[in-house]
Amino acid sequence: MSEQLETEIKSDPPVVEIPEKDPAEDPVEDRVEDRVMSVIEHLDELRNRILRSVVVLAIAFGIALYFGKDLVRILELPAGNIKFQALSLEEPLLVYFKVSFYAAIAIALPWVLMELSRFIAPGLRPKERRILTPIVIASPLLFIGGITFAYLCILPPMLSFFNTFGQAMSPINQRLDFYISLVTTIMLYMGLCFQMPIILFGLSFTGLVNSRQLLGIWRYVIFGAAVMAAIITPDPTAFSMLIVMAALLVLYFVSVTVLRLCGR
Repeated sequence: MSEQLETEIKSDPPVVEIPEKDPAEDPVEDRVEDRVMSVIEHLDELRNRILRSVVVLAIAFGIALYFGKDLVRILELPAGNIKFQALSLEEPLLVYFKVSFYAAIAIALPWVLMELSRFIAPGLRPKERRILTPIVIASPLLFIGGITFAYLCILPPMLSFFNTFGQAMSPINQRLDFYISLVTTIMLYMGLCFQMPIILFGLSFTGLVNSRQLLGIWRYVIFGAAVMAAIITPDPTAFSMLIVMAALLVLYFVSVTVLRLCGR
């Protein structure tokens, strides 16, 4: 009997099943390595998009340099008959490069926003991804609208007041660098202020605010618009300030009305 059992054991060895390896039970080092590779790929993509944006900015800067003198003359137009002067030999050259660089940023802005949206899009939900395209299209248009509004509606009355008031006492010889810095700063601030509809729409789509809440704080909005307008415009007559304040309030309430119509 013992010999028979020994023979059966030798002829039919027991089969031991080895369970399949669960990927979730992989060593920590393997999972860390996979995650590091993913981060490296994202960094590589970010580098490529930054390089493309820099190349586009360089091309835009070259184009702006070609029209740099014309851009400086355009910025001088709202000053009327004010005479400009430079206090150093390099000042006109520095102003020329400064204006060209600002123009290059404005030209390259749509491309930079597109590269940024494509980089962050994979990490967003489908609902959040749908609002990227309107933002990329509307943001440069609103920025251009802001600087155009500043150039046509704010700078002429403000500079006319300073010119009229100053000419009554003495001829005005304005330093070119200071004038360009003043004009471009006001235009930049207005371009940024015109991004308010984008900010309100983004906040509403994330659920942080809604049109009812935005309408409920209208008193604070009026006060904030007045403070912002006073900061942007150095005009002591407050005429330019009222223009800026009115523009900001129109932007705000039109944006809130559109949100309410959209059910937000």
